[in-house]
Order: sequence, then C-alpha cells, then structure tokens
Amino acid sequence: MSSRSSTWQVPAQWWRRGEAVHGRTPTPAPSKAPLKPDAIDGLIERVADQFDAVLDHPATPPEWADAARAFVAGHHSPTENVTPLAAAAAWMVSTQHNQYKMRTPFVVYLIGRFGAAFAAEAVVVAAGMTIEYHPSPQPRTMATSSLSHRIGMDTVNFWVDDAYSRVRSALAALSDDEYAAVAERLAEFRGSCFARRIATSFLLPTEHDWVAADLQKSSGLDRYQRSIGLVLLASVSDVAAVETAFELVEDRARAIWNVGIYPRILHAMCANIGPGLEPIVGEIFDGNLSSANKKRCAEILAEFDTDAGVSKLLDRLGTKHIEPAVLDAMDRAPERAARMLEESDKPLAGALLRDLYRTHPELAGPESRDEPTTLSASAVPTLLASPPWLGPRKASAPVVIDVDEPSTDLFTAWLPGEREEWAAAGTPYPPSVWRKTWADFIKEVTDGHGRYPLSYVAHAPDDIIRPLLPTITESSYLWQAEGEIRRILARFDVDAAHYVLRTVITKPAQTVHVLLPVGGSAVARRMVDWLQARSVRASALEWFDRHIDSAAPDVVASVLRQKGAPRLAAERGIRTLARRGNRDVLVSAAGQFGPKASAVVATIVDTDPLLVLPRTIPTTPAWLDPALLPPLVLRDTEAPLPTDAVQNVLVMFAMSRMDEVYAGIDILRDLVDTDDLAVFVWDVFERWAAAGFPDAQNWALDALGIVGNDDTARRLTPLIRTWPLQSAHRRAAAGLEALATIGTDAALGHLWTISQALRFPALRAKADTRIRRIADELNLTPLDLADRLVPNLGLDPDGTTTFDYGDRSFVATFDHRLSLVIVDRDGKTRDRLARPGQHDSDLAREEYKRYTTLRKDLGAVSGELIARFEKAMVAHRTWRMGQVRTHLVAHPLTWHVVSRLVWSTGSGTHFRFSDLRSPIDADGAHVEIADEVDVAVVHPLTMGDALRTWQHVLDAAMVQQPFEQVHRAVFTGDVRASIARLEGTKASTRQLLSLKSRGWIREEPQDKGAQISLDKRVTDAVTISIMVFPGFNAAQAVFSEIQKIVYIAISDGELTPIDASELQRDLSTIDTQPIRGDEPELRGEP
Repeated sequence: MSSRSSTWQVPAQWWRRGEAVHGRTPTPAPSKAPLKPDAIDGLIERVADQFDAVLDHPATPPEWADAARAFVAGHHSPTENVTPLAAAAAWMVSTQHNQYKMRTPFVVYLIGRFGAAFAAEAVVVAAGMTIEYHPSPQPRTMATSSLSHRIGMDTVNFWVDDAYSRVRSALAALSDDEYAAVAERLAEFRGSCFARRIATSFLLPTEHDWVAADLQKSSGLDRYQRSIGLVLLASVSDVAAVETAFELVEDRARAIWNVGIYPRILHAMCANIGPGLEPIVGEIFDGNLSSANKKRCAEILAEFDTDAGVSKLLDRLGTKHIEPAVLDAMDRAPERAARMLEESDKPLAGALLRDLYRTHPELAGPESRDEPTTLSASAVPTLLASPPWLGPRKASAPVVIDVDEPSTDLFTAWLPGEREEWAAAGTPYPPSVWRKTWADFIKEVTDGHGRYPLSYVAHAPDDIIRPLLPTITESSYLWQAEGEIRRILARFDVDAAHYVLRTVITKPAQTVHVLLPVGGSAVARRMVDWLQARSVRASALEWFDRHIDSAAPDVVASVLRQKGAPRLAAERGIRTLARRGNRDVLVSAAGQFGPKASAVVATIVDTDPLLVLPRTIPTTPAWLDPALLPPLVLRDTEAPLPTDAVQNVLVMFAMSRMDEVYAGIDILRDLVDTDDLAVFVWDVFERWAAAGFPDAQNWALDALGIVGNDDTARRLTPLIRTWPLQSAHRRAAAGLEALATIGTDAALGHLWTISQALRFPALRAKADTRIRRIADELNLTPLDLADRLVPNLGLDPDGTTTFDYGDRSFVATFDHRLSLVIVDRDGKTRDRLARPGQHDSDLAREEYKRYTTLRKDLGAVSGELIARFEKAMVAHRTWRMGQVRTHLVAHPLTWHVVSRLVWSTGSGTHFRFSDLRSPIDADGAHVEIADEVDVAVVHPLTMGDALRTWQHVLDAAMVQQPFEQVHRAVFTGDVRASIARLEGTKASTRQLLSLKSRGWIREEPQDKGAQISLDKRVTDAVTISIMVFPGFNAAQAVFSEIQKIVYIAISDGELTPIDASELQRDLSTIDTQPIRGDEPELRGEP
C-alpha cells in the first residue's frame, strides 16, 4: 500500500508522459545528445535543391529567403543575422516531406545552441508560415512550392507536434524571470494569425486567459479544422474547459478518439486537472483506441487513487486491460478496494475480493477468513525451497576449438512410401494452359524476380525444368506452399535439394518440414540455428531424429567454434539433442576433432539439467501474485506450499517452453498431484489473459501444454477458435501446439476437429500438419487416428447417460443427427434438460453443469463426425472389421452414427448393426464377418437391386440416417456431357456459393480480391474448376447476383462412377438459365 497524504499529488509518471508546466513540473533534464552543427549542414545538403527552389520562388517573401540562408551560413558562429525568424524559415523549408522526422531534432538543436527563449520564438514564428503549393499550368509538370504567410484562421497542415513539446519542456525549466520575459515576448505574436495563438497557448499553459480565449475562438474554425483546438487540452485547468474542447468536434466519439491516440495530451490534461476527470478518462477508454492506449487509460484510472477512479474501473470489470488496473488500485488502497468490491455486482468482483482477503486478511470479517496453514519450511523439498538459481552461479569461460566445419553434400533419405506420398502432394493438376504455354510459365520462373507459383516448377516438363533447378530464383509465393515443395522434392529428388533448401530458408516457419528427407551439412547447420527458433524448433528436432548420425559432426562443430551468446545457444541445442537419446552419438562424433573436443562435448551434455539455466532468471509481474494462486499440495500431505515455494514454481514454468521444459518440472510432477498442477497453470493463464496477454509472460500458454489435462484442452479449444478474430493468430498457433503437447486423446480430438472445421486456412493447415505428424508416429493414417480420438463425453457404454436429480432423473440419448434427446422417468421427451428446482437434491446443480458441458463438447464433434462418415462413403474408405468393432461400434457416441448406416464387405455382402451391436442382413439374420475382412460404408450406386430392399428395411424400422445414404440421388450419365450443358449458361451467385457445403472452395484472391473460379478436389488426382464471370470478391462475395458459367474444367485423372455421380449431384443443385444477351453484368470475359 502506498503512503497517502491529505493533498492529492500528480503521479510522477504523468509528468514524464505528459507535457511540462512551469512551476509544477519537476525540472526536466536537458537532451543528452543534441544535434551538432554538422548535422544541420548535412540536412541542408540533403535537401539543397528543394531548399533553394522554395526560397527562390517568387511567392516566398525575399526577407524570409535571406533570413533562411543567413541561418544556414551563420548558425555555427551565431551573429545578429541568425534570428528566430531565420531559424523558423530554415526549419520549415528543410524538414518537409521525407525529412519530416528531422523537425524535432532541429528544434532540440535550437534549444541547445541558442536557448529556450530563442527556440520558442522560432516555433511560434514558424506557426505563422505555411508551405504553399502552386500547380503547374503545363501538363505532366510537377507543382512548385513557396514559403508563405499563414493568414487569419487558417490552420491547414498545422499541428502542435513533438517539436513544440520539447520547447515547452525547455520553457518550464526557466527561472520565473526568464519565463515571464518569454511570455511577454510571445504575446506580441498572438495577433498575427490563429495558428500562432494556438502555439503560444500550448507553450505557456500558465497563461490561462490565453487558453480560455483560444478555446472559444476555435469554434470559429472550419468544421474540418476545429480539432486543432484539442491540443489545448494539454493546457486546460478545469473539467469545463475539457467539455468546451470536446464540443469543437461535432462527433464526440471522434473527439474522444483524437485525444485517446495522443497519450501526451491525455496525461497532460490529467496532470493539470487531477481528480474530477475520471468519468472522461473512462469515456476515452471506451472509445475506438488501440489496445496500448486503452491499457494506459485503465492505468490512469488506477493512478488517480480515488473512489471515482476505482468506480470507473469496476464498471468495466471483465474488459481487457481492466483487471490489472484494478489489482494496482487494490494495492494502492486495500481498504477502499475491499469496500468497493463488496458493493460491486460484477461476477469477477467476488474473486478479486477473495484475492484481496488472502493478501490482507485483516480486512475480512472473522467469518470470511480462511487461512490454511502452509507447509513448514523444513518440509518443503529442496528444489522448491532453495532452487539452483537462488545460489551462486559459477561462470567459466567456454573452451573454444577452431575445428574445420564438415562439408557433407546434400542427399536424400526417404522413409518407406514417403517419396510416393509426397509425389502426389500439392495441386494435383498442372496450371491452366488457357491462353498460356509452358514457355510463358518458364519465362516467369526464370526472370529472376521469384514472383511465380510453385505449381509451375512442380508440374513443368522434366526436360525443361530439371536443368534450371540449380540456378532459378526461389519463389516468393509461399503461402500454404508445403504441398507443392514436397511434390518438387519427391519428383526431382536430390537434383531439387538445393532449390528446396533456398526456398525454405526464405520462409522457414511455413516450409521447414519439407526438409525432413534432406541431409547434408548445409541443412544441418541451418537446423542447429533453428533449434533456437520457437516457430521451427519442433521440425528441427524431428529432422535431427532422422539425421543425427550424419549431422552429429556438424552439431559438434557449431558448438566448439562459437563463443559468447551464440555459444550458449549452441550448447542449449546440443543438450536438447543429447536428452533425446543422442548423447553417445554426439560425444563419439566429437572424437573426430580430437580428445579435447570429445571431453568438452561430454562436459556440456553431462551437465546436471537442473543447473542449465538462462543467463537472466525471469521475474514474475505484479499481476501474478503467488499468494493468490490455487494451492499446490504435496502428495501425502494436506498443507499447501508456502508462497516462496510457489514463486519458485512460477519461475520454473517461466524458464520452460513446450519443446524445452526445465528439468525441475518433471520433479514437480512427482511432488504435486497432476490435476492440481493443471488447475494451477489454468489460473495463471487466466490472469495472463486478464492482463492483456503480455508477450513477456507468454510462457503461461506453454504451461498449459506442459502440465495441462483433458479439462485444460476442453477450455482452451474455444479460445483458439476465437483468437484469430482478435488478430491473435500467433497465440492461436501456440494454442494448437499446446493441444498437441498435452497429447491426450481428448486434446488430440480437439486438435483434429480444428484441423477439419476451423474457418482460418492457415491455422487449419497447422492443425492438420500436427495431426499428420502424430499419426505418422503411431503408424496410423490421420483418419484412423481420428477414429480413436472421438471423445466418449462421459457416456455409459450403451451410448446414454443419466442425470440424477434425486426424486427425478433424466436419460440423455441421441437422434440421427447426434442432437441430444432428453427423456424423463415418464418417458416424455424434452428438447433440453430441466433446470434444478428447489426440491431437487444438492447434486442436481452439479448434474446440470455436467449437462451443459456435454452439450458444449458434443457441439464440437458431432458435425465433423457425421461428415467424416459421409466422406468415407464417397471415397470408399475401408476399415478392417476388427477396427470397426473396437473403435466404432464399441464407442458410446460413434455407435449412434454407425448403427444407422448400411455397410458392405469387399465381396458385396451388405449389413447393418443390430441393437445387440452385431452385423445383420436385410432379413435380420446374423452375418459372420471376420475381424480381418475389409468393410466400408456402402454407396447406393454400388448396391444394385439390393438398394430398394434396404430402403424398405430402414423405412420399416423407422431408422433415420445421419446423412443421405440409401435415399441418396445417384447419377449414371456421362459427367462431361452434363458439364457441357452448363457451360455458357447463367446461375445465381448464391447457389454457386452454396456449393461450399459440398466441398467446393473459391480460388485464392487475385488482384484486388478477385476470384473467378470454384474448385473441388474430387480425388487426389482429379480436380474440377468452374470458371465464372464476373466472379466473386474476397471482401464481398455477392457483388453480382448472377454469374456466367464460362467453362468447367476437369483434370485428366480418371473419375470413378461414384465420383462422377457425386459430382453431378453437386451440379444438380445449380439452377441454370440461358443467357439472353441483355444482362449488363455478364458482358465481358474473365
């Protein structure tokens, strides 16, 4: 708690961040590094042509031109010709356009060389000048400029910027007599033009009559220039004047914005007026400000240290940046905070009040006090009581050995089947040759600019592109390019290795995984560096897992040759590789550089991991008070850890990242219940979120991945989905890594759902990449992995769950679309579970919470699960019958889908599952199917005469299917003939866009967001594109109500009958009409 005096005092930081006031502001320090005269000469030299052109212009007053040149000639050894007018003219002319950043340094130079009074007169005189532009009467001829008088109320292109602030600070440091003399001198300029009046009122805020008069006079400005009056808020001394300034701008919200974006004005206003401004600062916080400026407004409300300031904070509790400010206010005045939190009706207020009582138990009544006895100091484990970073740290100079760098040529090492899989990656069809030839494409590739799609290289004829790979410039179009680069590497193998490496180096975060099959020293050295980069570290580790034997000498050399910070980074990397089971390989590789090198490497990798600490031990911020966090209780004890030990736990997490965890965390997992740890880090994460997600503590998100559990994953997933909407894509990507690091089936299930359904392609691709890597590690396909990741949602084996309210209970089951169906004891069906009543048992509320959790978790998986089986039917995905029994039929949720479908064996035996979960035929007879037999969800096109039988069976049994199967429309006609009938017709834009639900996507936005095609990848080898005109736009898809179908193209791959049927089924949803010829929006071509 800060000491409080009877008189309110301006917080010192307000003066530092605001504007100086003579007689009130602490004396400001002079500029530490003012410009030297040579710097002014250099400026004039850079703008010499422009400087002379303006001064020589006939509209420039000759006396001003002479004065400016006199300043340039004499500022080294000031003479009587170096006047404030001369400085003003030189300043105005030399700091235009690309030299505007020199405005402030120029004025600081004037203050240091000629004094504050001189500089003040110069900037006031300059306020009466303006750069006037004179258009040339000749076409294609540049306008000329002159230095002219600013007349009357003209304030165009005038603003009180940082240069004026520097002069104001210098004036505030003058003695009283000097200050009075400056005021008397500047008063002489107030009658010449209004801009000079504004300048003088800003520079001399003690002249209250000037400020009041200029505020009133500002209302006479043109409506678009009145905002200049808002700079006087830095000089006002009462709330009424603030309101007068705001009224200058017709739109109050815009006035609020104008003030909020200039923190110096805001701080000056608050410092000049003090308490009473809290409502206006709250209003500014609510305005359309940047996150940083909102944060500062919240801090100011706390720094007022008044009831009104705290009240405005509590009114906004729950809004970003408010909670840290409330915590500050609680620390400043605990008694006030306790009183006002008790009165607040905000949900978060109760939690903050409990936090306050924990740190200030004397404020709580006896009934509110809850002070559990913490573990005695002697019982605290050594790691938590006296961790290594609190003791002395021995610093020893590393042994540097100048070994020769290995030079292994690039090579490829493919896993079984990997090259074949990669060869089919990326776009499965070559670029459209409509109006272009391969010569045109290759010309774009070889022009040296790198502005070409990678598909040009991936699909170019071998005899043309292979000889060019060593020399062509890598492409700069690398968004979602991993598939194309994989295809290039698989197709050309080692011939493409250098090209691929050069490409990856330009954007490693997006493409580094493509280097997994490529070995060699050039790659190894890059991977050593990338071990330190969070965005690519996981891929670098995976690369070393494959290539450590050949790369070990490169790793060792990178350590031995380095010193300083690079050496520390290299040592971290080699220790990480050693911990992954490569210790002996690395020490052995060091032997080829001599016994000394081997000893050095052995010493590095054998260092006690608890002693591997960062150079600077992280500290915890004020908003993260260990006393307020959920208690951590050692196993086999009942007393929580003391605050000092909890602080050390926080430091261990702060030193950890998901892919590089401090060794103490593993010990902590053995000491503390893992569920308690998960609750603990989630509370840390929520406090980090309430503080505005400061980058310095982004380890709070890593901690979720390190010790999180299923509940952590469930709570984190919806945040990952919303963060991209808040421009927090990097945080969302880290959230995906957290789900993958948690690694439980539930966490990976959430990751799978995101990979299939997230609306942001880049993040969806990241999630898909993580799923594929995990599936590869388990020797599964991504789809097989997904089958194992469906959450059971806490259901009983029969696929239901019961909610017990005591005297009444409800059974939850699912309909054909996996929507919850609630049935009470009387057999009555409900849409939702009844809320607990006063006669229900104490457990009813917990049961209702379980129900709401079930609904949320079900909503996250149901749609994707149904779509997965529909896609499986279309793609003729097969399972082994044993897999179906184990992972689908036996699963309490998936059962509700698979039991409503008709299945088929490879030999054509059709079956479904009975209520006893065994396969039966259309007559209800048991069908014997061995576990090793391949089965599939049968497509109606392949069912022949059996289709009608199964339609009757399911209809009679009143089985509703999760998607159209036996009643699905099928098409057997020639697909290309169907397509030909659509070309040259018109269709509704909205109907075309509705194809998205069937897997069609718009092309990537082209120039100005234009999109003229819809594409669908039918199989790995077949893609269909519909080209339309006038097309869509990324910003406004339906800018035209109708579209001309120009042509429909299918790549050369073979379509199966099912693919052809499904394609025609999609196209049958488009209602086409002939083009009459009088539709203006259809005139033209793409």
